[in-house]
Amino acid sequence: MKKFLKNPAWFLIVFPLIWLSCTKEPMSQVIELQINGDQKLITVDTNGIGIELYLLNEKGEPATVFNEGENFKFHLEIKNNVEKDTAMYIVSDFLRNPDLFRVYKSNGYTIGQPAEWYIMDLRTDVGNKIGYNKTWYMQISWHETRGTEEPFDADNCIRVFQHYFMGLNQQPLSKGKYYAKFTQQFCLGRYLPHPQSEYAVCTNTLILKINFEIK
Repeated sequence: MKKFLKNPAWFLIVFPLIWLSCTKEPMSQVIELQINGDQKLITVDTNGIGIELYLLNEKGEPATVFNEGENFKFHLEIKNNVEKDTAMYIVSDFLRNPDLFRVYKSNGYTIGQPAEWYIMDLRTDVGNKIGYNKTWYMQISWHETRGTEEPFDADNCIRVFQHYFMGLNQQPLSKGKYYAKFTQQFCLGRYLPHPQSEYAVCTNTLILKINFEIK
């Protein structure tokens, strides 16, 4: 043992292994929808948490190709399959993701988002408890006008749990190819007010990308 301690080569081998084990980041999972692919929605099921993300056309159908001037919607679902007969709380930090539903041109140029986070009111009823085998979802249109009325009225904002969003009144996209992309880890917890604890379960860090086209 003393020979190992005195040999600097032993330290050079062991230390990087220790450092790597301590700095290992959570696994990332990249999921991408192609414009002309058969699949029209992103579906993930990790650790009992089901995630679905897709775009809806004006007929209410998942799609990746839209007509010019069409007001498509973002649809995000979370499903609790963690433990039978056990309700969980949706950890709502994903609503503060600055890239949530962000749209880019195919060359990477940022177009924007349909709505922006405005305020969080912890006094309100959060209502984010989800039963086993139950699904919660949210929808936001690209051309979103809620919260843009004058004079301003907070009651007209988009409320999701205790979070409030303001629509950005985005104009219809011109013809061309685009993508929507954001990175997020989704979690369900057993307790409030701090559900993201040792009693929480989470997905991998998901990189979700939907390629779509305006014709």
